[in-house]
Amino acid sequence: MPAAHDLSESRLPAHHETIEDWVVEWLALHWQMPAGSIDTRRPLVEQGLDSMAAISLANDLEQWLGLPLTLAFLWQQGTIEALARVLASPEVMLALSPVSEAAEVVRRNEGTTPASLGQQQLWRQLRPQPESPRFHLHFGLRFDGPLDVEALKLSLQEIVRRHEAFRTSFREREGELLQVVAPAPRLEMPVVDLRAEQEDDAGRALDSASFRTLYDALGRAPFDLQVGPLIRTALVVLTHQTHVLLVTQHRLITDGASLSVFGRELAFLYRVFHARVPSPLAPPSRQAADVARWQRQWLGCEGAHRQREYWRARLEGVPPLKLTPRNGCGEGSRLGGLVSFEVPVALTAAWKALASGEGATLFTALSAVFAALLRRHSGQEDVLLGTVVANRGRRELRDVVGLLANTVALRCDLTGNPSFRELLVRHRRCTTEDLSHQELPFEEVSRLCRGARAALPEVQAACVFESMATFDLAIPGLGCTLLTDTPDASVPGTARHELTLLLREDLGRLSGAFEYAADVFQPAEVERLAECFRRLLGRIVETPDVRLDDLPLAEETLQLG
Repeated sequence: MPAAHDLSESRLPAHHETIEDWVVEWLALHWQMPAGSIDTRRPLVEQGLDSMAAISLANDLEQWLGLPLTLAFLWQQGTIEALARVLASPEVMLALSPVSEAAEVVRRNEGTTPASLGQQQLWRQLRPQPESPRFHLHFGLRFDGPLDVEALKLSLQEIVRRHEAFRTSFREREGELLQVVAPAPRLEMPVVDLRAEQEDDAGRALDSASFRTLYDALGRAPFDLQVGPLIRTALVVLTHQTHVLLVTQHRLITDGASLSVFGRELAFLYRVFHARVPSPLAPPSRQAADVARWQRQWLGCEGAHRQREYWRARLEGVPPLKLTPRNGCGEGSRLGGLVSFEVPVALTAAWKALASGEGATLFTALSAVFAALLRRHSGQEDVLLGTVVANRGRRELRDVVGLLANTVALRCDLTGNPSFRELLVRHRRCTTEDLSHQELPFEEVSRLCRGARAALPEVQAACVFESMATFDLAIPGLGCTLLTDTPDASVPGTARHELTLLLREDLGRLSGAFEYAADVFQPAEVERLAECFRRLLGRIVETPDVRLDDLPLAEETLQLG
């Protein structure tokens, strides 16, 4: 990291050129390119800054300047020059000072604490069917090579010991939802040996009925939310050299960023315990319950008040989405289905170029395509999409395991039959503004709007760029592969919303899936929607200046219901 110049101690505003030089040097180190090739006046997103790098940049800037910088604040500035000038302003330094908001997230040792608002929202959705696998995260880690089973087991036990979330259960007391942390780890890793069935053929073993039965059963088995733990594991021996660790976690205690922490620590601790030495990892400085306490403090601060006012005005009068004639059937069991698709590497690259040319991220561009598809399908020009953000802009939250992710409502303005390029510019501006107010828990946003939107207290359609693609598990001597049935590691046959577009990029190739609620859509309807989406991707990137109504997409493919 570039030298800090001791600015954080003095809290004096740095000259903007000093900040510019620091950011340029940081990016040059991160991108492994000459500093002279980085343009301080060109939008960072056009130069290749993605969300993960932006989080690291914001965290390191925060550490250098001693100011709480959010990811949304960084995106808002656009260019290095604009960012440097804003950060060099004494007024901005004062406004960003931690004393003007809630205190930093601090560690407290308590066994019971109120749940976060995100957990309360999830608990409310779980009430009709608390044993449903709808909110399970389920995946496998395939290990090829000589696996040290004892080191793996010790690694899992240590992770559970380190992170309170994996020892947390929930109960209600006088109408209040509480998190209860167990004092000692309680995690089993049963071993199931399937070697006799497949004669040392790992490929056949993965496709076998025995393995699929085990995989599905572990993912669907209910958790006792009041007893815990809300994580379970099992190790399947496929051949002498191939093992699969099955992992299921409940979304009440985890999220996508937490899975990254889980994978990173599992890889590190495995190497440590394989060498038969104690773990050198320091205890986590923060736990999920600490964040829940801090969140409640922040909700009483001026920043939260400003965000309440923003969302109250932003979502006023937003209409329900008319997805099919079966809309409004209620959440029911939220049984669902999945229609998957792939996007070629060349088309993915073309979309990256189109997005960056307009100063937008790939997510912003693809969510605009989804909004355009919903416009053609529903006839509505005012579309509300939900998305999920990591909500870890503060440096001390980077390594916390817990449900910190937040849902953000993106209101898409498709009025006036714009060209896609016009829509993208409009959507980029609105999305940037919406995401700059992402800290207010969606449960609070929903509460604010529930009176005016009684028929639509929850998001119906969502677009999510999944973080499972960032799951990293590098262990020398072992080949490690992530196995999931869905892009977001959800259990197949369930749905969180009426319609969700799940997107994921891996090695330059974009893949995705439409997750749908079975009480709203028929499978054939979603297959047609997926085909329309793929067709739009190809048409729009070739002719981004054609108006939406003039895109050559057969209308009959969109007649649903």
